[in-house]
Amino acid sequence: MDFFGPIWAIGNCLWVPIKRRINYVKDLRGNFQILNKEVQYLYNRKADIECEINRDMVSKMVTNECKAWLEKVREVEIKMDVIEAELKENKKCLSGWCPWPNICWRKKVGRCIVQVLDDVARLKEESEFGGGVVVDAPLKAVEKLPSSVAEGNTSTDRTVRKILDCIKDDRVQKIGVWGMGGVGKTRVLKIVNNLPDICQMFQIVIWVTVSSNCSLRKVQNEIAQRLSLNLAGESDERIARKLWKHLEAKKYLLLLDDLWERIDLEAVGVPNPSKENGCKIVLTSRSLDVCNKMETNKEIKVEILSNEEAWKLFHEKVGGVVDFPGITQIARCVVDECRGLPLAILVIGGSLRNENDVRVWRNALKELSSAKYEIIDDIEDSVFNKLKFSYDQLSSENVKNCFLYAALYPEDFEIPVAELIEHLLWEGFITEGEKTWKRHKIKGMR
Repeated sequence: MDFFGPIWAIGNCLWVPIKRRINYVKDLRGNFQILNKEVQYLYNRKADIECEINRDMVSKMVTNECKAWLEKVREVEIKMDVIEAELKENKKCLSGWCPWPNICWRKKVGRCIVQVLDDVARLKEESEFGGGVVVDAPLKAVEKLPSSVAEGNTSTDRTVRKILDCIKDDRVQKIGVWGMGGVGKTRVLKIVNNLPDICQMFQIVIWVTVSSNCSLRKVQNEIAQRLSLNLAGESDERIARKLWKHLEAKKYLLLLDDLWERIDLEAVGVPNPSKENGCKIVLTSRSLDVCNKMETNKEIKVEILSNEEAWKLFHEKVGGVVDFPGITQIARCVVDECRGLPLAILVIGGSLRNENDVRVWRNALKELSSAKYEIIDDIEDSVFNKLKFSYDQLSSENVKNCFLYAALYPEDFEIPVAELIEHLLWEGFITEGEKTWKRHKIKGMR
């Protein structure tokens, strides 16, 4: 018995690899079907993980563990393509002259199938990701805002350069950008936000749209959201302390758009910018007085467009019809009535876009030249008067009512289109009946 024990052990050791090789050859296609079933689960799991990753690619990023796992799954996909190609070839002995299967080829393919099965089993176990597949992405220094680029040697470009020069000046910490409504202050500030120089100068740039009737909490929430802080349910004082703690460790640029009155930045939780910390604040307002109350070191007035710039902007908005005989001269007079205000040019130009009827243009000029649309000393009323022309051009009272109803939403509020259309249907401003709901919804979302 002692004599056969070692022999049995040696034989068993030899049999294991022999048996494994026999299994490679035996029932090759049956093993491939098993592999296909296991791989399908793996592919489904990969698709689910990719959906979770794609759900939020702005504030979230893929973990290194998940990246490595996805790379291994891609390797499995490549191996599966190779195996499928080999099985389609179905090699025979003696280069196909013999009807019997090529044993060496079957053993090679069978070994690949078993190896991939092992890989799939291991990847299924690793796909749980106890820590999740995504984590919070690090804060970007700048969140780009939708805005056109300022062309060189224009009033907008000159204003942007003045602001940038002040930001680079160590003696200037607070910059006030002011001008009448519709003159383009927000556009200027967006261009500043997107400048490559800004990204290199600050650790974080924070944009806050303030607007009229803005509360202290709204400003705090905007800043907290930019810093990825969840401060729901906290008091104003606690939020201020937490914001202060986060901001005092950063070199920040705070962009406050559309201030109507003084804001106590210390109560908000914003550390005072100084030469030592390198932080800056740029604000826009319609009032120079607001800039002074915010204790700005430098005030920059946004000027109206030159005649050439105004005509170019109007031409872009209206289209080539302004070059038609009989329209060009009227169009230039319409632009003159806009008094160099970009907002007025865009709104009035939009109401006349691609209009090729000379009579419509003449009537538009007559209306704009009338007393009810004239530019007066009061800045806000002047802008309103010119914009009212566009409202008066709306096709019907129902359309005007729809416009006014939308205006009931708060300023800078993102209006849910489906909700708005539903309200308009109930109010009777859309009069074709509830059966047309789906068509109105699709039309409204365009």
